[in-house]
Amino acid sequence: MAAIAHALRRSLLIKVISKPAPSREDLQSVVELSASKVVEALQAQSMTMYLVEGNDIIFRHVYYSPTLWGDNKAKETQFKETAAKLLALKLPLGKGIVGRVISSGAPVFFRNTETQVPFMTSMTQTTGFEVRSMLTVPLKTNIVIGAIQVLNKEPSSGTGGSFTDNDLTLLQEVAEYSSTLLQRMMDPKFQLSSEDTAKFVAKLTDLPLVTKPEEIEIDEKLVEVVGDALIRREGVFPHKRISPNTVAVLMANPLDYAKREAFQQASELVIEEVRVAPATLIEALVKKFFKESKPGAQEGDVDISSVAEVISTAYNSDGGGEISASDLESEDSAPIIQLTNRIIEDAYVSGASDIHIEPMEKDLLIRYRIDGLCQEKLRLPKQVTNAMVTRLKIMCNLDIAERRLPQDGRIVFKKYTKKNIDIDLRVATGPMKDGEKVVMRILDKSKSTLPLPALGFSDENLARYRECIRQPYGMILHCGPTGSGKSMTLYSALGEVNTPDVNIQTAEDPIEYTLAGINQMQMSRAIGLTFARALRCYLRMDPDIILVGEIRDEETAGIAVEAALTGHLLVSTLHTNDAPSTVARIGEMGVEPFNISASLVCVCAQRLLRRVCKNCKQPFEPEGREKDLIEKAIGWSGQIFKANPQGCPSCGGTGYKGRVGIHELMVNSEELTEGINKEVEVAHLKRIAMKNGMKTLHQDSILKVKMGLTTIEEALSNVPPDLIL
Repeated sequence: MAAIAHALRRSLLIKVISKPAPSREDLQSVVELSASKVVEALQAQSMTMYLVEGNDIIFRHVYYSPTLWGDNKAKETQFKETAAKLLALKLPLGKGIVGRVISSGAPVFFRNTETQVPFMTSMTQTTGFEVRSMLTVPLKTNIVIGAIQVLNKEPSSGTGGSFTDNDLTLLQEVAEYSSTLLQRMMDPKFQLSSEDTAKFVAKLTDLPLVTKPEEIEIDEKLVEVVGDALIRREGVFPHKRISPNTVAVLMANPLDYAKREAFQQASELVIEEVRVAPATLIEALVKKFFKESKPGAQEGDVDISSVAEVISTAYNSDGGGEISASDLESEDSAPIIQLTNRIIEDAYVSGASDIHIEPMEKDLLIRYRIDGLCQEKLRLPKQVTNAMVTRLKIMCNLDIAERRLPQDGRIVFKKYTKKNIDIDLRVATGPMKDGEKVVMRILDKSKSTLPLPALGFSDENLARYRECIRQPYGMILHCGPTGSGKSMTLYSALGEVNTPDVNIQTAEDPIEYTLAGINQMQMSRAIGLTFARALRCYLRMDPDIILVGEIRDEETAGIAVEAALTGHLLVSTLHTNDAPSTVARIGEMGVEPFNISASLVCVCAQRLLRRVCKNCKQPFEPEGREKDLIEKAIGWSGQIFKANPQGCPSCGGTGYKGRVGIHELMVNSEELTEGINKEVEVAHLKRIAMKNGMKTLHQDSILKVKMGLTTIEEALSNVPPDLIL
């Protein structure tokens, strides 16, 4: 019982904190959670929860303890049938003991005393078991919404089956914090404050509650060392060091183990004690200790506007706009240095994958790519362009005098910030008509790879892909545009087959994730270290599995195929639109068709679709063209979801939050080998692959629509319908 209650609590608490406006669908979960807490805390032999619905009182939950029937199966069946009948009943408001409690808002306590024997005898006849004690308390907030009734303590409690005054106090306490959440589920207009949420969480997790800063000891040095970016991103506020490597922290949701783990990995500190605090208190503490956060800024933001205002004022004033070379040397010497760092920190905290520094005709535009879409963040005076681009070039050791040709570089950001942000940035510059544009890809070293099931593979594709990555030799290729999740899938696959008896070696540009137990080599074209040269080296180093970052040219393709044909499993990426066209792309690089067919294990094409926000998504029945497309793709029709145009606080008003992968897995077969050798058209290869069980990108995207993970608009905007279906 305790294990079930714990699982219910964990599931519900995550819903409670992540949902700004929970729906009625969650009501039964809350009822079951509250009921399990009552039974557990009071050792009740019977428990019934009632809710007011219009002019009626309905039975919402009925519990009978197994001690009421023991080994008697007939009695067990009888109690289950009674519970089912009660759940179908409705009582008029004001009727009986429960009606009196709901109308008065006052509890009732019946003991098996001389004056109350007649009532207890009547209850015994009604319930089918001897009633020795009864507690009934109202569920009330600003109104009474129901009641909880318990009968008898368990025989093992040692009280002779009777409740005590302490039991009444405890039941009233449980009813108090449960009723607040229940009303929130029943009435969308009823708002639950962060303080109420924290109180509910603390009660159900049996963790200490902190509502004021003076209630805890705060180690300012510890807070400064950890840094505001990590605290904001994970929602974990460290307030005391228990030992050199362990800390006590505040969290709004202590059961969010993913954030706890991420905090521990990034800070290299182990969380030993957790206290529950309202989200507003954590936000207030962050603002107090990190002064650059402006009042009113949203949680997770790094305030860059104050620095940007200084920059804009300086450049827009008479005589402003010139920054000397010495001003670019340290963060404290000039606002431009601070602004550059603040932009990178803000993008990291916002969950951006790329930062775009774009000179326009009249100003400098700063945009972030979040969940696959570019969003404007800041506009600065045009005169800032040269200073900011020069600063970024200095950070990644590029030629600041060369402004006519594209350049590539890398920034190790930890060198330029005192905050605990361990990221690298892949930098590309290019001359545009209005100045040099810079794009920075954020590589978060604190992130770990995800397990394969978390990447969006369908059950069928996951089983087939796992079989492929366990092949002793051959070539596995992933294709798709930049930012489609190819690298993450490859790293996750390597993580699954990475064992001490397997030698895995990678050639990457850049190294995006550091994996324990894997030999990783960083390419450097400046000194002639290319993929082809690394591959030649690896073939003499006894590898079992080789990862090549990308097959870009004929030389790399030839050596890759050679490696796959000589007893090694080679995994790599290409830039093609779908899986079948990958065969033609390798052929264009000069690889003979018979070598392609002999070496190929599988090709996986993939994309990333935005996830529809689970908190505010709206169900609807597709009609017309949408319905026809779904039926044609997967032979199914029914309710799907669309994004809420207004969004919610959880998704930032966009209607989407996060991304999910879609996959087109083409596994080699006898028919496919024959088609490749005959050099048939890509469309014919696609038909062969589909005949052998391949689901196209379009089909997999529609499957994600059916599962409620994304919307039909998002699916069609990323992958067009198949012409050959």
